[in-house]
Amino acid sequence: MDDERRRRLLRRAALLCLVLAVVLGGSIAKARLEAHVNRQLLDRFGQPIVAFIDLPESLTQLALGDLDDGVANLLTRDWTDDRLCRDMAARLATVGWIANVNFVRRTGDARFEVSARYRVPVAMVQQKSDFMLVGDSGIRLPGTYLYDPAWKLIQGVSRIAPAAGNHWEGDDLRAALAIIAHLAQEPFSDQITAVLVENIGGRRDLRRSHIELATDRAGGRIRWGSAPGFELEENTVEQKLAILRENHRRTGRADARHPVVDVSTFPDRFTTPG
Repeated sequence: MDDERRRRLLRRAALLCLVLAVVLGGSIAKARLEAHVNRQLLDRFGQPIVAFIDLPESLTQLALGDLDDGVANLLTRDWTDDRLCRDMAARLATVGWIANVNFVRRTGDARFEVSARYRVPVAMVQQKSDFMLVGDSGIRLPGTYLYDPAWKLIQGVSRIAPAAGNHWEGDDLRAALAIIAHLAQEPFSDQITAVLVENIGGRRDLRRSHIELATDRAGGRIRWGSAPGFELEENTVEQKLAILRENHRRTGRADARHPVVDVSTFPDRFTTPG
């Protein structure tokens, strides 16, 4: 190899080394700069804040503590961690109050915004001395509570409550939730305090009404009959509601001011025990 060719190769090698050194130096400088900026941000903003931006006001007292607990141990990490949003979304998806996480985003100032679709309680289920909340699809919600008349009470459910966030199986609970959904828009809805399903399908006494509604009068009962969709030679749900609606129109009470009424038999009127 002649001297001129050797010099050209050496120049090229030197140039390549220079380029590699610049690239490596730039990468190191960039990493150091990012670390410096992140440290400044961490020092400036401190503890991260998580905002549940579309949490219904009705769930604030019920759910916020469970939601905060769901991500608490993640917030011990640096909030500038690029994986934190993803991990937070995965963790929140396991909290029973949340049906679906839409997104978790970092706003750049130690604040994280969570958008989700939440499960709203529609009834309270009693099992022995425990009271638990369920959503309209039968999902058991987190927590065990004292009785609260803000929700319709369901009594007589046979299956043991599942873990929070899981579906509570059983024809009795499903029937009670269906009736509660039908009652929701009725003008007399607040007069119905509980749905009693311990005898659904006549499992305790074939001669008794399969389902009864408790009213806000001491011992008041509306004998409903069979579960919705399982009526045999019996009034439909709409016929039963129409009787209660007419009672309310005439007397101001779904039970027409009687201690006990039966709306399962005659399509145009109720009966009373006698």
